Amino acid sequence: MIVVPKNAKLGQGFSKAQIAASAEHPGRRTDGTQSAASWLSDLTGLKKLIVLCSFCRVKFNPRKNGYRRFYVHDIAGATDGYAANGRCDACKQPTVNAGGGTAFIHEETYDLVCVDPIEQRRQARRRSASAWRTR
Repeated sequence: MIVVPKNAKLGQGFSKAQIAASAEHPGRRTDGTQSAASWLSDLTGLKKLIVLCSFCRVKFNPRKNGYRRFYVHDIAGATDGYAANGRCDACKQPTVNAGGGTAFIHEETYDLVCVDPIEQRRQARRRSASAWRTR
C-alpha cells in the first residue's frame, strides 16, 4: 500500500536522477524464463540499439539482422569511434570491465544518427589534397 499525502503533487520529492532511472527499462528477465538470444531477437525485431560487451559481441551477427556498428567520430582521438560503454544487453555486465563494448544500430536509422567513417576519411583526404601537389 502506497500512501500519498492529500495535497502533494505526484512525483514531488524525487531527484532528477531518480525520475530518469524510473524510465529506464530493466532489460531481459534473468529468472530463467528468457535467454539472451531471445532478448536480442526481440530487440532486433523492434530495431532498437544493441550494446554488447567484447565477449558477447562475437556471438551476434549484425549483417544477418540488418545492423551496423554504431560510429561516433572522436575528435580527441582517444577511442576508435566504435567504442561504446554501458550495460551489455546479453549478459547484463558493464562493458567497461570487459574491455569496452560495441553498439549496433539498425541500418534504417544509421544515416540519421551516425556519420559514415569511410566517407569521412574520403572527405578528409580531399581537404588535405592541395592544388600545388602533383603527386
